[in-house]
Amino acid sequence: MPVLTYQDFLQVAAHKLSNSHHSNSRHAVLIVSFERFPALDGILGFTTVDKIMQQLSEQLKNALNLEDLVSIAGRYQISCLLVDLLTNAHAMLAAHKILRTLTLPFTLGKQKIMLAPCIGVALDCERNSTLDQLMRNASLAMHEARQEKELIKLFTEKTEDSTFSQIDLWSDLSNAIETGELHLGYQPQVNVTNGKIESTEALLRWIHPQHGSIRTDKLIEVAEGTILMSKLTLCVFHTVLRELSSYRSAGLNVGVSINFSADDLRDPELTELIAQGLSIWNIPPSNITIEVTETTVMNNHAHILDTLYSLKDMGFKLSMDDFGTGYSSMARILELPLDEIKIDKIFVRHMTTHHKHERIVDSMINLAHRLNLTVVAEGVEDTETYKRLKALGCDVIQGYLVGKAMPLADLIRTIKHPPPKLA
Repeated sequence: MPVLTYQDFLQVAAHKLSNSHHSNSRHAVLIVSFERFPALDGILGFTTVDKIMQQLSEQLKNALNLEDLVSIAGRYQISCLLVDLLTNAHAMLAAHKILRTLTLPFTLGKQKIMLAPCIGVALDCERNSTLDQLMRNASLAMHEARQEKELIKLFTEKTEDSTFSQIDLWSDLSNAIETGELHLGYQPQVNVTNGKIESTEALLRWIHPQHGSIRTDKLIEVAEGTILMSKLTLCVFHTVLRELSSYRSAGLNVGVSINFSADDLRDPELTELIAQGLSIWNIPPSNITIEVTETTVMNNHAHILDTLYSLKDMGFKLSMDDFGTGYSSMARILELPLDEIKIDKIFVRHMTTHHKHERIVDSMINLAHRLNLTVVAEGVEDTETYKRLKALGCDVIQGYLVGKAMPLADLIRTIKHPPPKLA
């Protein structure tokens, strides 16, 4: 059977599924998505990309069995119905066969194009699923594969639960931002030389009425890539400014670090909105450090570099969080207007028991100091680690040894009545 139009695919596939419920046959739906194709629209044009999709669908049809159905479903997706499978495992074997076909560079004239496919697979396990259910399930699996950077994902009930939980949390988070249900905890950052708290990191906290405490990384996962991300960051930013004004009026002068995402840095209105916030709360930007992850800085580098320089010109300090876990190059780091790096806890926590970890931390500290950057070590949980960091010349430590994230009132008490100085 040739490659079908999408309308014909839906009709023929629905008919085959209906018949299979009487014959006890096994079927499965695969949805193949091509992540890089939106960019190709702008480079090659819609007509050329449509032709590529047609050729790819024909390649898939040739790679599958004669009775299997193939159709282009949307601009960047191909749908397949696999019929009369011997076992459910054969659906995954077919998915891997498709993947082998599509991971080869696609030749267009003298150019070779990498396709970056990912595949969602849905099985008709109960042998009574409708086509709509299978298409939906395969689509959910495909989106989860893309999110988790996997090439093939099989739909399970967990996939569905996770997706609907994400949708529910997104809606609840939107409401929580509007109603002020979110709050901040401040984790102390201690100067290694004098043992004083000289800065903190603002960490978002949300007690969900049904799910309890929601981790910060889960919050970011729900908001990232949506309109909520910028709202969430601005909510944190204004809360920090308001609370900074409180403890400045109490005679304290401690800086605060705030995390910004790639979504934030791509927002063309970001610097204007931040300037408005500074004006409202009368807080000097030098009291605030903006943290960006290594991956954030390196991805979309050309788009966010101007924003980073604008923030630097406004007077903010800039920090690279999770240093050592991304894919940065020395050339790119030299381009960035950084003031500090934060060594990720994955290296710090094991540096007293794994010599290689200590050598990496030592190298990071030396590199940063040669670039006139301050070094913050995260995840410091015991005195032995602190002493090694001090010996290596680390500037600032952060972790449970010096304090967990705490409400503002507790932070003020801790700063006014600090614990005994670390030895």
